[in-house]
Amino acid sequence: MLTEMRSLWARGARLCRVVLTQAVEAFRALLFIILRAAALSLPRSWAYGLANGVQAVLAASPIGARARSDMRATFPSQRTDDMAADWLGRPFRDHVNATRIAAGIERSREWTVDMRGAPAFLEDPSQSFIMATGHFSREAMSCIYMPWIVRRRLATVIAPMTQAKTPRGLRVRLQMREMVNGIRAMREGDVDIAEVAGKSFLVRLLHHLREPGGVVVIASDASWGAEKGGGITRPFAGYASQNFALGTARLARLSQRPIVACVPFIVSDRHFIMEWSPIIAAPDRDDAAADLRITNEILDWIERRIGERPDQYVLSFGTERRWSSVARCWVDTERPEVSNDVGTPAPVQAAKTAKSASQHQREHARPRLALACPDIQNPQRALLRQDSVRARAFIEGRPLGQPASRVAQCMSR
Repeated sequence: MLTEMRSLWARGARLCRVVLTQAVEAFRALLFIILRAAALSLPRSWAYGLANGVQAVLAASPIGARARSDMRATFPSQRTDDMAADWLGRPFRDHVNATRIAAGIERSREWTVDMRGAPAFLEDPSQSFIMATGHFSREAMSCIYMPWIVRRRLATVIAPMTQAKTPRGLRVRLQMREMVNGIRAMREGDVDIAEVAGKSFLVRLLHHLREPGGVVVIASDASWGAEKGGGITRPFAGYASQNFALGTARLARLSQRPIVACVPFIVSDRHFIMEWSPIIAAPDRDDAAADLRITNEILDWIERRIGERPDQYVLSFGTERRWSSVARCWVDTERPEVSNDVGTPAPVQAAKTAKSASQHQREHARPRLALACPDIQNPQRALLRQDSVRARAFIEGRPLGQPASRVAQCMSR
C-alpha cells in the first residue's frame, strides 16, 4: 500500500512539473507575440524598452531567483545579479531585433562591426571555408549574415522546425520563424538555409563548399543525443558531461576546406565585435580520427567565449563546473586543478586509442596549475595558437581520456 502511494505521489509530482513547464512556455510564447507586434508598430527605443520590461519581470520572479543562484555557482566573485537579468532578457531583445530586420525597418548598415583576429582569407572571395559558431545573442549573430561582412555564397545550418503542438513547440516556432526571416532579409534572399535532416543534407553542404567562395555556418555547440551515436561526450562550459556531434569536423575533412570559429558579441547599442579563432586546416580525407581532435578544439574555443560573456549565451551553461575569471578558464568544482580548456584535451567517449606509458608519465608530470590553465604556465601556447599548422601538430599529440558518466541536458531557451 505504501509503495503504491509513493508511486502515485511521484506520478502526480511529475505531472505538476509538466503542467508548470508548459504554462511557463505558454507565457513566454505570448510575450514573443506581443514583442513582435511592438517591434513592427512602435519606435525602436519603445520596442526595446518593452523587452527590457519583460526582463525586469522575469528577474523579479522565481525564474530570476533560480538564474541568479545558478550564476553564483558557476561565476563566483562576479556581479551575477545583472548578469542573470541580461541572460534572461536576451531572447526577448533578440526577438525584437530579428522582427525588425525581417520587416526591413532595422538600419543594419548603421551598425559598427569591428573584427578581432579575422583570418586573412576573408579578403579572398574564392576561398571556401566552414564558419563554426555557437548559440550566442541572435542580435550579434546578425553580423555574420551581413553581405558586406562575408562577401561569399552563404549556407547556414539550422535545426528542423518543430511541429509539436505544445506551448513549447509554439514558442520555438515563433522564435525560429523570425530568426530565419531575419537571415533571409539580411542576405537579401541570397542564402541557403539547410535543415539537419537525412544524408542529402551533407551532400548539399559538400557541393556548396566545393564551389569557389562557398561558406557554411554551423553552430557546433548544439547538443547531440547520445542515443543517435557517432558523437563525443566531454565536459563543456558548466556541464561535467555533454554530447556533441562530429559534423563540423567531418564536413571539413570530406570537403577539404578549413574551419575558423567565430563568435560575434554586443559591445553597446549597434556596436559589435566579431571574434575569430585561429584557422583549423582540414586533415587528410581518410583521417577519421581527426574528427575528435578538431571537434574538441572548436568546443574548447567556444566554451572560453561563454565564460567571458555568459549573458550573451542563449542556452543553459550548467552549474557543475565554474569559470575562473582570474585564470580565464573552466575549472572542475570537485577537482579544481583540472580543466578542459584550450590547452588541455577534453575527455572523449568515442576515442578508442590507449595511452602509451610515456604519454601517461608526461601527462601526470605536469604541474597542477598547468593542467588547470596551460596558457599561464606555458607562454609558448599563445604563440602556437597564432600558427595554425604548429597548433594543429601540438594538439594532435594530446592524449584522450575517458568521459564522465552522467550526461547533462542542454535546455534550449
